[in-house]
Amino acid sequence: MNFCPKCGYQLKPEASFCGSCGENINPIQQTTTAEMFQSSVSDQLSPKLKVSDQDFNMKNSQRQIVNLWLILLAVFIFCIFLPSIIGLDGFDGGFAMSFTSGFMVIMSLVVIFIYRSRAKQLGKILKGEGRIAVWNYSQDEWIRFIAADFEDEKKSKKMLFFIVAVIAVVVGIILMISLKDVLALFIALGIIPIVAIPAFWAPRARFNKLKNSEPKALISEKGVIVGKMFHLWVNLGASLDKVMLSIEENPEMIEFTYSMPTRNGRDVQVARVPVPKGKHYDAEKIIDYFNSQV
Repeated sequence: MNFCPKCGYQLKPEASFCGSCGENINPIQQTTTAEMFQSSVSDQLSPKLKVSDQDFNMKNSQRQIVNLWLILLAVFIFCIFLPSIIGLDGFDGGFAMSFTSGFMVIMSLVVIFIYRSRAKQLGKILKGEGRIAVWNYSQDEWIRFIAADFEDEKKSKKMLFFIVAVIAVVVGIILMISLKDVLALFIALGIIPIVAIPAFWAPRARFNKLKNSEPKALISEKGVIVGKMFHLWVNLGASLDKVMLSIEENPEMIEFTYSMPTRNGRDVQVARVPVPKGKHYDAEKIIDYFNSQV
């Protein structure tokens, strides 16, 4: 025997509406792909994996970058006309200032376009769209994670640096022999310190950013947030290529490998999400879900 959940009126079998108050007994619910995923395995995953139970508060860092570049865009546009405003002759630096400012205006528009798209996607993720899991970590888990992530990043950037350095040396030698000018070799070797700076700086900047972040992570269909690190694999030609569980690390990590187009081919990035204690089975189910979509 069924009763209306709103007024308590006795319902007829198979009734869709209450005969007393008109309450819809079987409301149509629309679910996202992530919610469908969670529903299908809700009896296997821990209750903490449910979207409705998760809170993830964070400022939209991508929006802040957009706002910064909007200010810079206004400054660069002003600088284009500054020589004529202050009466600076073109041959005394006016043309150079206007040309450089014009180039920076174009660069600003490109950056704003890219980060505006990222800010829009981050905003949707923070509101809960496509959310699959939110994990919190103990201080010990977080420290071990950022230490392991730092070592992995150092190895990756060091390998890239050595590859570029070897190519620069080989190309420099070939140019020196073909042009019979040692200056060509020195120019090619000049690329090495330029590459060395980001190879050395990037892992440390990433380490400091994670160190100053809250120990938590959010996994969604379109990207992940780990501390203050935001990884997105949709829009602008980006794609999620592979998801795997690294059990060699302590703690275990889900590695999301994604790529995006650049002038020199596709740039491959890896987002590492540590698996909290007791979440190994949940991690496997999440990996199975993503790999079924790749």
